[in-house]
Amino acid sequence: MNRWYLQVCGWITAGLSLWGTSQATEVWPGFRGRGDSHMDGGQLPWSWEARGQVQGNWSIRLKGYGQSSPVVWKNVVYVTSISGEMKEHLHLFAFHLADGALLWEKEFSATQKVKDSDTVSRGAPTPVVDDGHVYAMFESGDLFALDHSGNLKWERSIVKDYGEFKGPHGYASSPLLVNDLCVIQVAHSGPSYILALDRKSGQNRWKVDHPSQTGWSSPAVYDKDGQSQILISTAGSVRSLNPENGATLWMSEEIQGNSTASPTVVGDLVVIGAATERGGGGGRRTGTTPPGVTPSAPTSSSPVQTSQGEQPQDATSKPPGPSGNESAGSPSSSERPQSPPSSKPTGSGVFRLHDLSADQTRLVWKSDKVSSGYASPVVVGDFVYFVNRVGVVTCARLSDGAIQWQHRLPGEVWASPIANNGHVTFFGKFGFVVTLKSGPQIEEIGESNISTTEVVYGVAAVDNSWIVRTGRGLIRISDPSNTKPSSPAN
Repeated sequence: MNRWYLQVCGWITAGLSLWGTSQATEVWPGFRGRGDSHMDGGQLPWSWEARGQVQGNWSIRLKGYGQSSPVVWKNVVYVTSISGEMKEHLHLFAFHLADGALLWEKEFSATQKVKDSDTVSRGAPTPVVDDGHVYAMFESGDLFALDHSGNLKWERSIVKDYGEFKGPHGYASSPLLVNDLCVIQVAHSGPSYILALDRKSGQNRWKVDHPSQTGWSSPAVYDKDGQSQILISTAGSVRSLNPENGATLWMSEEIQGNSTASPTVVGDLVVIGAATERGGGGGRRTGTTPPGVTPSAPTSSSPVQTSQGEQPQDATSKPPGPSGNESAGSPSSSERPQSPPSSKPTGSGVFRLHDLSADQTRLVWKSDKVSSGYASPVVVGDFVYFVNRVGVVTCARLSDGAIQWQHRLPGEVWASPIANNGHVTFFGKFGFVVTLKSGPQIEEIGESNISTTEVVYGVAAVDNSWIVRTGRGLIRISDPSNTKPSSPAN
């Protein structure tokens, strides 16, 4: 068996073991859970009846509108929304997981007010939660920390301190918890920066400048043997920062079009999703033809298939260029691009996060045949799954980028897919749900629908159930044979 494949699998196993099965099934603490869109253990439903009441299922109409994903801490679901003509009202809700009962809600006033429309973010950042607090960021530049009973502990107006967010489509990055920090990414057309706050007090620990690059993505964390990296992916660059002081550990400008999908850490690798269409996935949703699929391509009932194990153009396990180790503070010259970066989208890629040996480069592979739209990539074993803007899934080998297959879903996907027990589930923009078995062959396991007329923005997976966020609603879908009763948190 290929030694590189065994090494990749070893990294993945080590990464998953950090959390433990029981904790993973009770907690979905941030955007894409712990940043990898995995629910480890348990059994999520793959298909269900569209009609009829099932024990453990519920549906809630929310005040206002929101594009954030729900987060869960044991038996409480947290979600945000905005309301008002100028998005002047900010809402944070806490619901009982078992029955959807409202535990508490809080309303705050927005600092930066922007006219509400479907072309700007609308309650887009996903909150993040730990054992003591829930942290809610809004595109108004306001950040709030509350305890699990809904008591406000501290608040910050980021835009009052450092200036308003700039750009035509608003702000969407979710906060990240690293060690004792709450990290905020502000990447827009104005002066950009990464800000680390003390979780307990909300006071600055450090702030570092960032290029003025579009970034609706959210930061991710890599942790191994107590050594952490904060990973930032914004249009035209990928950066690793030291959580202690914000110093740049390494950076790359080898990926373009990476403004929307967030980094996916798996073992000692990070997957960077990038669009192959110009605009990097950051513009208005358009019905463009996906790369590698002709306009006469089959519909969802007939998958688009490439030859088995086809090696994508520009994909290589050892890209050309010098290699070397780098020191904290600034990227080494060996990892700077060998030529000025092009604005042409490059497609997605994979980077190494560990220390490099003499014969390794930071970039493992990149491919202009692998496009990532609004959803972030997810990895299962040695296979990584990307969804482009119009709903075509590409399965590529994590180790070398070789395309295994492409499959057209019934429509667009804005929510990031979720992996569970060797399967990947895709939630469509207008309610379709498709589960595929992970592997080098296409195998559909289940197909269902969510009864909604609104956009599906995000999903949490906890207690063997899906918590689905639509623009104005929150829905729980569960298998009653696998759920357990719970009581509200104290």
